[in-house]
Amino acid sequence: MAGKVKKLIEGIFGTDDSETKEPINTPEQQKIVDMVMQDFDVFKENRQQMDEQWRQEGRFYKGDQWHGLRPDHINNLRPSNVDNIFGAQIDSIVGKITGWDPYPDFEAQEESDEQKAQDLNDFMPSELRQIGFGSKYYRAIHTAVLHGPLIFKVIYDPTVEGGRGMNRFDGQNDIIPVDLGTFFPDPRVRDYIYLQKMGAVIIKTPETLEYFRERWEKQGAKVQSDMDVNDVEIFNHAIGSESSFNYTDSYLGQDTTNNKVSGLIEYWYRGLPKMVTAEDKELFEELATTQLNENKDPSEALAKADGKMEGVHCIYVSSGGVFLEHKAYVYDHGKYPFSARTLFPLEGNIHGKGFGRDMIKPQTMLNKFTELAIETMSKQGNSAIMYEEGSINRVATWQDQRSTAGAMLPTAMGAIAENRIKELQGVTVPSTVFSMIDYYLNMLQKIPGQFDSANGQASSNVTSGEQAKALIAAASNRLNPVTDAITQAMTEVFTLYIELIAQFYTTARVARVTGRKVEVSRDSLISGVPTTLTNKLDDGTEETLDLTEEYVPIFDIKVNISADKPVDRDYWIATANNLIKTIDPRTGMPMIDARALLYTIEHGRMEPISVIEERMNVELQKQQELQELQQQAEQLSVENQQLQQQVGQVTQEQQTVNQQDKEFDQSMQQQKMQLEAAKVAGSLIKDTKQSA
Repeated sequence: MAGKVKKLIEGIFGTDDSETKEPINTPEQQKIVDMVMQDFDVFKENRQQMDEQWRQEGRFYKGDQWHGLRPDHINNLRPSNVDNIFGAQIDSIVGKITGWDPYPDFEAQEESDEQKAQDLNDFMPSELRQIGFGSKYYRAIHTAVLHGPLIFKVIYDPTVEGGRGMNRFDGQNDIIPVDLGTFFPDPRVRDYIYLQKMGAVIIKTPETLEYFRERWEKQGAKVQSDMDVNDVEIFNHAIGSESSFNYTDSYLGQDTTNNKVSGLIEYWYRGLPKMVTAEDKELFEELATTQLNENKDPSEALAKADGKMEGVHCIYVSSGGVFLEHKAYVYDHGKYPFSARTLFPLEGNIHGKGFGRDMIKPQTMLNKFTELAIETMSKQGNSAIMYEEGSINRVATWQDQRSTAGAMLPTAMGAIAENRIKELQGVTVPSTVFSMIDYYLNMLQKIPGQFDSANGQASSNVTSGEQAKALIAAASNRLNPVTDAITQAMTEVFTLYIELIAQFYTTARVARVTGRKVEVSRDSLISGVPTTLTNKLDDGTEETLDLTEEYVPIFDIKVNISADKPVDRDYWIATANNLIKTIDPRTGMPMIDARALLYTIEHGRMEPISVIEERMNVELQKQQELQELQQQAEQLSVENQQLQQQVGQVTQEQQTVNQQDKEFDQSMQQQKMQLEAAKVAGSLIKDTKQSA
């Protein structure tokens, strides 16, 4: 009872004096933990060489540019001027690169996959908005521009619940920007483009003890707060006022918020699994049985169940040494769930550099020369005074009030008339100081390649709009390799994302686009080819099964990363306007349709020509079918008129025949009457003769 009461009243940061009654790890688990910790120490030692450099770049971006140059108490007595051109240039570059949403365009490599590519083109913008990718992309680009590395993690989160009504679903793919302090790559690899060849990749993130206990109920309860987060919270050192909720810098002696935090180490490695748990084995065996019942090839699932297939696996360990989980064959694509590039590669340094590093020295010198000019001008306006002994009655009053507006300064009798007080003029600021200020201002434009004209400031030498466009385009030249690197990284990201859709989206995800409803799921994305499987029976004989081997189609993925939004937008809109006015001689229709023009205006880029042609071909086919129906209707109308004329002729002929029949009947009736009259007359004559 007392234990329950204590748990109820225990605060978030209360102490935990519970004792662990069982060993933390089994002998097998401890071997794996020792291996992980040994590799982590090596990876960390190599990565931490960059920590101080990244911290300095972060301080300069925030405007803390006098840090370490002199003691704080001296800074408080000096102007310590900061004109943060450094931060402004970083923000300008980030704004240009993130001008467009990096939505992918999919093109199928096989004709049978055309509809799948079209569905993905319609589905992915909605999916990316749902996971909030825009803000994550901005954060990742900001980190890359400032420091160099651009790192994304593409995962599946089974805890997400989404959708409504008939479209509910469990689990969601996600794209996460990786913090530099949490990422520890294999030090043997010297470039991020070879990330998939690394022997291991380690991620360490600080997590609350509640997180461990919720995700790993049994082992998570053994995790104790170790406050070992200094190796990942690299930007929080000695900045107590900016500490996050889970971290207060130990340098300041405030460790309270670390009391319920521990580090989570994710050890991703490739090859054969170091172990296959009973849970994983059962999962793969059930998957193989299900596939076989559906006439699908179960070879891969069976190989995973036996641990005989190479892949990418993950070991979860707390920084305190608690083994949490080993997950074999995490993702079917068999790749690390990371995509990384560096903006400017450096020989022998996998992390490279960003735009910030080369601007640190010019910004520092600009601050120093600006401070020198300010101090010199202040001394010039408050110069020194020479006076004869006794000419100033109260010297302390002069010292305290001389620079005060409206001050009344007492002097001895006749001191002013006899010129016994003389003011010394201060030293004029040398012109070389202002020349050096201009020099370093110019350097802060040349180094990142971002000049005032590229940031919207007009130059007196530019007299036309075309010249301005040319200058802006030329200013973006240095951003071209940067956007190429980002494009490559984003292409890898979306490739991994499609693989995860094919693996985990067993329930259809719905997106509504103009004109239709799009559903994307594993069944709609997966393709298959016939294959055979030879199975040995218990009696020694063999049977051959005709099965289907499943695979994820390969798409050509294009990502538009533009470094010059206004010029690109004008270009694409002008191109679309010209194409819609140009008639295709083959079809007699415009080269593009109105929907393509509206798409260009909205997104600043054109759809793939194949998509436009396919849509226009469908519209053309509909128009042709409509024209054929109209022609058939006209032909039927003509035939109807002809039939009506024929009916009229027949009717007229019938009326003539009827008239003739009527006249004939009348003639026959008249003849009959005449004949009857003749008979009567003859009978009368005969009777008369007999009477006579």
